[in-house]
Amino acid sequence: MSEENIDFRHQDSIQIRFNDIDGLGHVNNTTIQEYFDLGRLGYFNKVFDNNVNWSRFGAVVASIKTDFLAPVFLKESLVVKTKVKMIGDKSMQLIQHITDSEGVIKATCSSAMVGYDPNTHTSRVIPEDWRKRIGDLEGWE
Repeated sequence: MSEENIDFRHQDSIQIRFNDIDGLGHVNNTTIQEYFDLGRLGYFNKVFDNNVNWSRFGAVVASIKTDFLAPVFLKESLVVKTKVKMIGDKSMQLIQHITDSEGVIKATCSSAMVGYDPNTHTSRVIPEDWRKRIGDLEGWE
């Protein structure tokens, strides 16, 4: 899979821990999913200058698809790249790649996140300030 047509504007370095390694000597696939979680968190921390108020409004993962393309080993240097592709009324579509230091894509993830009101436990419209901040990071007009 090629990244040449994807303009990732955010990436986080991933520290592989010894306990991430499974019996086959590579990073376990469930841990790869945790790396994508860290990427989403890092993305929103960047969007909101490390000041996200999750108790007022949040976004929850409603759908996720991960493709594991190549094994990851303990001594590799990884980054997780995150991009919001689209924002709808109540949801947004994200794409993420985990790559090694040579740019080899190890795993990809596409997910849908839904706006969520933690007080009423219901979905809600993505706020305008979220749209603006995400759009500013992504370079949308």
